Amino acid sequence: MFFKLLAAYAPTSQNKASYDEHVSKYAKRLGVDEINIDNGLFKKLHNTFTIQPKPIIISGSAGDGKTYLLRKLYETLNGDQDKWGEDYIPEVLYNDFNIRFIKDFTEIERVDKVAVLEGLYKSIYEESNELYIIAANDGILTDTLREHVKEKDHYGQLLTLIENHIEDPSLKNDLILLDLSQTSSAYNFELLLKEVLAQCDRYESNCPSLTDSEVFCPIHSNIELLKQEHVQKQLLTIIRSCDLNYNHITLRKLFMLIANMILGYKGDKKIFNSCEMAIEYFNEPRTKSDAAFYNNIFADNLSKSKQDQSPFKELRELRIGYETTNNIDNFILFGDIKTFDLHKKELENPFSDFIAFNQVKENYLDGNEDGNQEEQNAEIQKYLVFLRRHLFFNYTEEIHWDSITINSKDLIAYEHAERFYADVVVPLKQGLKVSKHIIKELALGLNRVFLGELLSKDGSNSLYIATSLTGTMSKLSSEVLSSIAFNQKHINQGIHLKLLHGFDDEYCKVNLEIEFEGIPIATLELDLHMFEFLERIADGILPTSFSVEYYERVLTFKSQIVNHILQHQELDTSFNLFTLNDSEGTLQFDEIQVGDGYVREG
Repeated sequence: MFFKLLAAYAPTSQNKASYDEHVSKYAKRLGVDEINIDNGLFKKLHNTFTIQPKPIIISGSAGDGKTYLLRKLYETLNGDQDKWGEDYIPEVLYNDFNIRFIKDFTEIERVDKVAVLEGLYKSIYEESNELYIIAANDGILTDTLREHVKEKDHYGQLLTLIENHIEDPSLKNDLILLDLSQTSSAYNFELLLKEVLAQCDRYESNCPSLTDSEVFCPIHSNIELLKQEHVQKQLLTIIRSCDLNYNHITLRKLFMLIANMILGYKGDKKIFNSCEMAIEYFNEPRTKSDAAFYNNIFADNLSKSKQDQSPFKELRELRIGYETTNNIDNFILFGDIKTFDLHKKELENPFSDFIAFNQVKENYLDGNEDGNQEEQNAEIQKYLVFLRRHLFFNYTEEIHWDSITINSKDLIAYEHAERFYADVVVPLKQGLKVSKHIIKELALGLNRVFLGELLSKDGSNSLYIATSLTGTMSKLSSEVLSSIAFNQKHINQGIHLKLLHGFDDEYCKVNLEIEFEGIPIATLELDLHMFEFLERIADGILPTSFSVEYYERVLTFKSQIVNHILQHQELDTSFNLFTLNDSEGTLQFDEIQVGDGYVREG
């Protein structure tokens, strides 16, 4: 019965169990427990409120768990559970306060929205004994305030307060604001996967595949793979990559993702809801990989429209299964010729069918005239995608094949993802400084964009602020206005990485900040994509095709720095033109003096 509950969260399901108000009833009807996790947010919210009762706003996208947190807080404050479902606006008396719970600000009537905002304002600024605890989708509450701010001036004060809390979740004043969009998807995923796997063991341990190796159940094959430590490590890497790109995945979407990973298959119904159904389906000759979590996690079993929606859209953009190297594909196609045992060890899994794969491979390599070449190419590509994904998720160490080394970072679009987390985010969270080597690499990437030239890797410890004399957004520059030194002690300029926390301790953002003459003058949001972009440039590539948007963001960042320098420094009677004076890309400066009616080179 547990798989029926889990199937209700799947992307093809229309079941009401996807919504908080129906979960309890559906789980009870099935005779299983709800799937809940404790990510620490409720405890932090409850403790903050009970120490000093004050209004609470819980914002976030649909499916973030806003209503669940409200219901749990209502019950903890001794609210009547029956009235929660019956009352339009449930109320609780607590410590001389009358607390009104707005279950969904988006859904209440327009006239009620104004009344709630008025009550919220009074509870903050007029010491009213009526407190509001509000759940609202991102932007709805602030948009409503903006609509009425002309007729109600005092709403401007409330709007500023809420926006300040969104920008800085650490603020402590007369309001508690929890933005669930600023929480860690990876942490929630880790907790949820652990809970789902535990409930699978608890409720679904009678599958015949667990005692008879001749019985193939794709559901339990997926479960066993998902219990592997190295698989979970790689799963967290890709979910964390969404966090590091500030692509938050809601709790409901994580439920959907895990349900599809375990129960999905490429067939008419898309989702199995029992072991019996899954076993019966594969009693017929079918391609086992069509039910593998390796493919389900990227929605290969779903329609194109579903694949283009969160969370699958963000995960498919990682290109796992499509990023590869010649060495990786050569190992998959030919590794069994010289190293059969290694090939089998690295590629074997419950969903592999080497007999079918070898036949497809033989037809592809021999150019079988009896088959359609286009179909043969599609078939071999399907197997290659599946086996590349298997290699990625089962990565435990480097694979050494003859003189070749295969690494999992070559199987994902972001080859620097793990490095960004381990060497930038983790040290900053621990209050440590990021290594000088990484700062230098980021500066090199910035320099190569700022100058439009392949500057030497062994250049000085300075960031060069350059312009083309025709505009700061130009791709090529010729004049260096100034330089900002870094990696030096006791100077009032440099490049700094700053961490911004959310309400959730696991969530954070990283900013790259430029300090000049003792003050911060420009900030660049350093998400994973930007880090990857600058690191690739530092490695010797200028990948404008990697993301034109990010290239333009760096040029905009440069403009902020240039504009500050031009506004705050006196114009000189000389300017520095630069050239690269050798094949290594070393800078050479030529100082041009502008005098009384003539120009001379210094």
